[in-house]
Amino acid sequence: MPVNLLTRPYIGRLLANRWTWRLSRLTALCLLVAMAAWGWHQHAIPGLAVRDPLMYTNLSSHLFWVWWLMGIVFVALLFGRLWCTVCPLGWLSGLLSRIGLRRELPVWLQNFIPVTLVLVVLQLSIYFFAIHRYPDYTAVVLALCLLLTIAAGLIFRPRAFCTLLCPAGAVFGLYARVAPFQLRVCDSGVCASCDSQRCIAEPQEWQSYRLGGTIVYRHRRLDGCPVDLVPAEISDSADCLLCLNCAHNCDKENIQIGFRPWLADLDLRGLRSSETLFFLVLFGMLTTNFSKVYVELRQGLFWLPEQTAQLLGWGVSGYNLLAVLWVALLLPALMLLPGWLTLQLSGLRHHVALPPEQTSTLPLPEKSTGFWAAACDLALPLIPLLLAAHAVLALVKINAKAGYLPFAIADPSGVQSYLAMNVMHTMAAPGVLIPLDILKWLVLLLLLAGIVLAIFAARRVSRRHPDGMAFFVAALVTLVLPSGFYLATVIQWLFVR
Repeated sequence: MPVNLLTRPYIGRLLANRWTWRLSRLTALCLLVAMAAWGWHQHAIPGLAVRDPLMYTNLSSHLFWVWWLMGIVFVALLFGRLWCTVCPLGWLSGLLSRIGLRRELPVWLQNFIPVTLVLVVLQLSIYFFAIHRYPDYTAVVLALCLLLTIAAGLIFRPRAFCTLLCPAGAVFGLYARVAPFQLRVCDSGVCASCDSQRCIAEPQEWQSYRLGGTIVYRHRRLDGCPVDLVPAEISDSADCLLCLNCAHNCDKENIQIGFRPWLADLDLRGLRSSETLFFLVLFGMLTTNFSKVYVELRQGLFWLPEQTAQLLGWGVSGYNLLAVLWVALLLPALMLLPGWLTLQLSGLRHHVALPPEQTSTLPLPEKSTGFWAAACDLALPLIPLLLAAHAVLALVKINAKAGYLPFAIADPSGVQSYLAMNVMHTMAAPGVLIPLDILKWLVLLLLLAGIVLAIFAARRVSRRHPDGMAFFVAALVTLVLPSGFYLATVIQWLFVR
């Protein structure tokens, strides 16, 4: 049983206090609004013919694209969905839902398809409009997130924004199966005998506030689980947002949060069908982003859509459409195809020919597993590898650009810093945090750790899979292509060059 952090002398009291998380979320919300303000109307430097001079010197784009989006990868690596605990957008959506319509999400939206489309649109906006290079575009993205959060909170139940429009939450749901952190109940028997069920019943209570001789009473309803989970029935960490509402509401102190072994949830169930679609899109996008530094390999990846567009006589727009379909769906599906074919071959049965009168004793042929059903399980061992590749990209990004942070804080607009570094040359541009000779080994070790964990993950999943050892072999075959791709890229990128 993992150590329950809620029972630790100091950290337990801090975690159990609602104001710890309220102040954390409020701080994050203020920072988000400030980033939108710092980037507003900051597109370029007048009179300077440079494409994107403020990409890293402006505090808005620097904080969001370097620290916010890259830093939460390492949070997910160690703590799964812990970022959801302090996410200002989810918190704001929950607050607004108290005065909103609190409608249920339509059934056709209760899947990963909306958030998958958001991920594709965001990636296309980065590719076609370079929104990550310009502070004003970044500010528009942040402002749009706030507006959509407000709309979702006023119409639907709490955390509707997280379910519909937040790709980060869906990514955390994948990585939470690997991360060594969880929320569970201490004793399921205590939950079975509990009459109040305060953790899920959204109870109402009176609260008193004393100021001198004045006492003010307030009647309020406590927040329940925004995703309708019952703590005693949580078997994996994929869906739990770690909002800690159940821990705050439980009057039996029967909720525990703490660390556990790696890969603890991978042997429980496969990905849901729409979640597999999201995984494939994420897998394809991370893989192509990883290939940016290996020009020959990247050209090979896009050879098929390029040749197809030329064969069909399509122009740039036609090629872009094919490239999107290739990256977001076809390429990652092809990477899973060898594993699926291995699984199909393992199901072949050879029988010795028998006389006609004995053919009735032959066993019926087993029904073959469809590609999508197999992909829901074959994707699981790839999650540690995908997380390692994601962490490599984040580490390299932070290492290269973190040095701009002091300059961005001193000059939030980024104009003076850029001019001093690149025009007047009165200030040296910041260097990397970790020297390349050390960074390359850290990257290689991180990627190798992901491959090793992926092999262990394949073994864990095979234990509950009906095909057992056949699935294990198929999962190993699935790992060969992306593992070789990532290793070749890292070696060419950091060791050969």
